[in-house]
Order: sequence, then structure tokens, then C-alpha cells
Amino acid sequence: MSDKIASLKEKFRLALTSTAKVISDDFDLINKPSENDKKQDLKSIEIENLTKPSDFIKLRAETDSVALKKKFSNDAVYRKNLPSNTSSRSLYNIAEKIRYEALGGKMLKGIEKNFQQNYSHIINTKRKEKLKTKEDVPVTEAFELYMLKNFHQIKLNPLTAKMLNFWEKDFEQSIEKHKKFLQENLENQDNYGTRFSQILEEMDIFQSEEDEEKKEENQDQEQNNPSNDDQEKDKEEIRMKIMNKKHKPL
Repeated sequence: MSDKIASLKEKFRLALTSTAKVISDDFDLINKPSENDKKQDLKSIEIENLTKPSDFIKLRAETDSVALKKKFSNDAVYRKNLPSNTSSRSLYNIAEKIRYEALGGKMLKGIEKNFQQNYSHIINTKRKEKLKTKEDVPVTEAFELYMLKNFHQIKLNPLTAKMLNFWEKDFEQSIEKHKKFLQENLENQDNYGTRFSQILEEMDIFQSEEDEEKKEENQDQEQNNPSNDDQEKDKEEIRMKIMNKKHKPL
């Protein structure tokens, strides 16, 4: 790497960190991890592998997202509303990320532009070898597209529109009636998180997984706690051994 390129990249890194500190209202942010995710902090900004414009756009958007999480996402509130179901948690994390990013977009047009460009690039570079049924599209991927479309106003391309189409009816049935409330409560993390957690817990698409988890839990309990029949069988065997000893010929 030439000295000129290295100098430009270092200036870009410094600009990113300075902007993130201003966005987050935390001028010591470079030395502290974010609350919800200890792995995400400004020390993780990597500039060495930036080779094309989309790399710069991605890094700029990700840095903004980390700063906005610090500013708008309280860890105690986040954990308070975290759903118990594993898949629901994945969607809850996406919903919370979209919430604080949407707030950032309202705060500064430059942030909104960064997210628009980055998500548009992600959408336009998606590839699917097989796309015939709902099983070909992970629910988390479809849900992120749904949230981007409805809360970031990201325009989907034909491929991602088709991906979302497999799941959109399920999402709309559960979320549509709450959409206005959620959009009006972007600034109130507790109201937004509580409502989204409730929505996700009640979604039919997760009922089979919850039933399976309960089934596995019951099986574990049965293995750890022998049934009454097994206990009676053990008692009977002990009684028979005692009786045999008593009647054993001299």
C-alpha cells in the first residue's frame, strides 16, 4: 500500500470515529464497547481491506449503526423485552436495530443516505440458487426485508420482493395492526420493544418451534425423573430379593 493511500484511509478512519462520537454523544466511545453487543465498538473499524466504493459505504453505515445503538438503545430495556423463543429473539434483534437506525435517519439526512445506499447495495447483490418455496428463504432474512421496506422505506428489487412474498402475509397478519403504534414509538424503546416482543411471541410461524422446545424439555425431565411405573418396578424387585433371601434353604 502506498503512503498516499494509507494516509487517505487513516483520514477516513479518523473521520468515521469522530462522526460516531458526535452521533452517540459519547466522546469516549472509542475506548468503550457498545451496551447490547460487546463485540461492536469503534476499535473494530477496519480500513485495511477497503478496495471498492461499496466497502466504504458499508463501513460508514456500520459505524453509524454502532453509534446509534449507543445513543438510542438501552441494554436493560433491551433485555427486559427479549422474547423467550430463540427464533423470536433473532427477529427482535432485527426490529431493535431497525428502530435505532430509523431514528438516526430522522436525526441526520447524511445517516439516512448511508443506510439507504448500504442496504440498497446489499439487496442488489443478493443471489439465490433456489427460490421455489418458503423453505428456501430463512425467516430472519425475509423479516429484515420486511422491516427495511416498512421502516426504512428501502425499495426492493424483483428477487428480494419475491423472497419477502413467501413470508409477507404472515408478517402482515401479526404486525399490520400494530404498525402505526410502532412507528409512533420509535423514540420510546420500552413501548416499541414490549409491543414487538408480544407480537413475535404470538406469531403462528413460531408455534411449532415452541412446541418442539417444550417437548424436548419434557423429555429431559422424564429422563431425569423416572416414572411412577419405573419406581414401582424397582420397589417390587427389591421386595422380591428380600423375600428370596428369607425363604432361601439352609
